[in-house]
Amino acid sequence: MPGWLCAGAAVGLVAVLVGLWHGGNTPAQLWGRGGGGAGTALREGHGRSASMGQKKPFERLPQDVNPTNYALRLQPDLEKFTFTGREVISVQVQKATDKVVMNSVDITIATATYRPENDTKDLATSEIQFNKENETVTLHFPSALPTGAGELTLEFEGELNDKMKGFYRSKYTSPDGQDRFCAVTQFEATDARRAFPCWDEPARKATFDVTLVVPKDRVALSNMNVVEEKPVPSRDDLTELRYARTPVMSTYLLAFVVGEYDYVEGRDTDGVLVRVYTPVGKKEQGKFALEVAVKTLPFYKEYFKIPYPLPKIDLIAIADFAAGAMENWGLVTYRETALLIDPENSSSHAKQWVALVVGHELAHQWFGNLVTMEWWTHLWLNEGFASWIEYLCVDFCLPEYDIWTQFVSTDYTGALKLDALKNSHPIEVPVGHPDEVDEIFDTISYSKGASVIRMLHDFIGDEDFRKGMNLYLTKFMYKNTFTEDLWASLGQASGKPVDKIMSTWTKQMGFPVLEVSATQEGTSRVLKIKQSKFCAEGPSEDDSSLWMVPVSISTSQSPATAVKTLLLDQRETTVTIDNVKPDDWVKLNPGTVGFYRTQYSSDMLDRLLPAIKDQSLPPRDRLGIQNDLFALAKSGVASTVDILRVMEAFVNESNYTVWSDLAANIASLSTLLSGTDCYPNFKLFVQDLFKVVGEKLGWDPKDGEGHLDAMLRSIVLSHLGKYGHQATITEATKRLEEHISGTRTLHADLRGPVYATVLRHGDEQTYEQLLDLLRKADLHEEKVRILRSLGSVSQPQLIQRVLDFALSSEVRSQDTVFVIGGATSSLKGRELAWKFVQDRWDELHTRYQGGFLLARLVQFSTSGFVEESRAREVEEFFRQHPAPAAERTVQQSCENIRLNAAWLARDAGNISNYLKTRASL
Repeated sequence: MPGWLCAGAAVGLVAVLVGLWHGGNTPAQLWGRGGGGAGTALREGHGRSASMGQKKPFERLPQDVNPTNYALRLQPDLEKFTFTGREVISVQVQKATDKVVMNSVDITIATATYRPENDTKDLATSEIQFNKENETVTLHFPSALPTGAGELTLEFEGELNDKMKGFYRSKYTSPDGQDRFCAVTQFEATDARRAFPCWDEPARKATFDVTLVVPKDRVALSNMNVVEEKPVPSRDDLTELRYARTPVMSTYLLAFVVGEYDYVEGRDTDGVLVRVYTPVGKKEQGKFALEVAVKTLPFYKEYFKIPYPLPKIDLIAIADFAAGAMENWGLVTYRETALLIDPENSSSHAKQWVALVVGHELAHQWFGNLVTMEWWTHLWLNEGFASWIEYLCVDFCLPEYDIWTQFVSTDYTGALKLDALKNSHPIEVPVGHPDEVDEIFDTISYSKGASVIRMLHDFIGDEDFRKGMNLYLTKFMYKNTFTEDLWASLGQASGKPVDKIMSTWTKQMGFPVLEVSATQEGTSRVLKIKQSKFCAEGPSEDDSSLWMVPVSISTSQSPATAVKTLLLDQRETTVTIDNVKPDDWVKLNPGTVGFYRTQYSSDMLDRLLPAIKDQSLPPRDRLGIQNDLFALAKSGVASTVDILRVMEAFVNESNYTVWSDLAANIASLSTLLSGTDCYPNFKLFVQDLFKVVGEKLGWDPKDGEGHLDAMLRSIVLSHLGKYGHQATITEATKRLEEHISGTRTLHADLRGPVYATVLRHGDEQTYEQLLDLLRKADLHEEKVRILRSLGSVSQPQLIQRVLDFALSSEVRSQDTVFVIGGATSSLKGRELAWKFVQDRWDELHTRYQGGFLLARLVQFSTSGFVEESRAREVEEFFRQHPAPAAERTVQQSCENIRLNAAWLARDAGNISNYLKTRASL
């Protein structure tokens, strides 16, 4: 799955809101995959998280009985919200036993019998025993089951729950305005057991023969194509659909959907049938995702040199979906905002997000589904790899997006930010009890995982990387693997010590900072490079960490191509670069590919800064230098005033992604300074920074403009509006009035910035106007865009109304957390949102208990404070109200609060003086 959209990291909260302003849709980094936003894990949905303090005792299911095939028949009742089921499981009894232990949650088993192969007599259970804590059921038999093949038959029933996990119900509105329900599934990580008793572990693979009994007037989908349809005796309103047998696969990848849908379809170049299912009457909104999917399948076939192994693939939009998407084999489920694009009303950002999520989920059809991690410890392999290759795919399908530059801002820098905390974790974390899985569905697994794979791909080269991927997938298809299996295949293909290198990146927490200084010797530049662990709180005296760091070096004579590469496998080294003039600059990490920060000596940095201003440095390098300097300033190694001066060197910047990263860091400064006397001068500083590019872009697209220009305009207007640029506020107000009156429709790329700007500077009437727009909106993207803008209001009574509205019946549970998060875009909003979360905690905890949305809620409502007293307050609250699913997030938030407090105490005076002097000029 994608994570935003998968589960949670505590990265700069206000930066999340920056992303929302871009166009109302969630960027990758906000939802599940890192970056300047809320963490990336939200993109896909996952299991539950255990308390970090006390690991639950856990044993995996016994190996004495193993499934080989499930013949599963389910009949959902969309009125009573229940389902009945019958399964005949073909098993191999490896060792004679009188009990069978399986996973089962909220399932009532009526009967269970066993029949050995070549026997005609069923053996009924003597007792059926449930263990709620371990989510298991034990079937006791009066005598031992003989070794060999047999069939286990169970009849059962369960609930179509409203928890967005397992086999659940989702509410939608029909074209005639009626409330209806569909039945859908979300099984990753450990919720197949809510739909049928099974061996719900990724390594217990089997084939599945699915039969669904459903109303005749409903669409019913599963992983495979329908092979038989027949009437149900005595029930004219029902039909029985039998689907082809699946490949051997894990339980978490099984899926079924029953509801009302339209679809658009196409075939890829190999004839694979691709369908995108949409709400009734909205199939036009599926065309963009279809175009991407039809290009993507052949791309992956060519990259992996393995054809897509199923006859069809369906992509379907689900109205209620906790995550962003889920890679079920042959039936990929999505939030509506991650799949549907309205040609007239979707923003450029929304299109890009859909392309990335489609690329991510289809990559899993090979990497994750065909070859699956052996246990959740190796989850990062699935998610980190898919989070890397989705960019490779989008770069192929839509090169005009310049998506690899965006990767640096959305994934790479967010992972660096989180991984510098004491409360980070290694990429590869031992997982015992499945309750612990959600702790690692976060920015580290997704974005750091993607970043180190990008670094490895660059180090060994694309040709050897492809060979290694083919070796890996071919050797382990339909099987399960460990991280070391991938390293072995890539090492075999490249002849390089991949396992030795990568273990330093996956098994230890954090990353290095490379301190570099230079001396000129004739026509050569001699660099001294030293590595140490980078810590958000500043240099650590006790540092035993050491990485094997692929280092590349560029010069002003070769800005885009490395002139020297090396593997730094010791504490420090000396490197000589030939043919460098005294005034030339030398830079580490061209393309910002290596997962480390660089701390230059002052003379090296002085040579680089003019190349930022005249843009002779490539965009990824301009972005990387600024981001490293900002992190060094925040950790106390550099001066924050210096980073403000560096930011001013970007006044003529033209690249969207560079501005996006600057915006995320400005958001962090805004959070830091919003309660200080210098905040008005800081707002003037931001206005001055964005005015030049704002005047150049204007409000309306110009001939020849592209995708990135539209996204840049959105982010620039957002910031001019937020920080009080009067001309922007006036124009935004005028354009919203025209939009509401129908005089002139507001372009989709402008709606997020305009809504937020007008709400921030408006009154109760403005708020009511936006509520009216929300209620009239038909496109879910537009509803989400408005919902996430509502918190921009500035009056305390309106902020409180937004918070109360978040828990009303007008807001879907999947969106409530982000409405509350939107209210934290101001100092007063942060105070009120945190109080609201405390006051309504019981209700919120009950709603989101055991899911990653709870961690998002904690992150949004706590991580933006800057006072030590708030950190203690947050810790005390969660001591009294334990939230195991969010425990790591609580620790990360409190660490961020204390880092902010130290930063403010250290630099507030100098920042204030600089801004005051600057404002007086």
